Amino acid sequence: MPLTQARVRVIFRWVHIVLGLVLLCYVYSPLSSYLSFRLLVKIVAIPVTVFSGLWLWKFKFFNRLFGIK
Repeated sequence: MPLTQARVRVIFRWVHIVLGLVLLCYVYSPLSSYLSFRLLVKIVAIPVTVFSGLWLWKFKFFNRLFGIK
């Protein structure tokens, strides 16, 4: 199964959506009182959400940078 540009875009879109929902849970639920959830959000969810958002925004630049055809 080749990794095409369309497949990469769909993967990053879903990662961005799911982690955005995790961020909403962090802001609006009582889960933010748990240390492990806070660390997961701060160390994993926020950087990956920002990176996937940048990738979706500047799709052609990142594809050329990483050589995805």
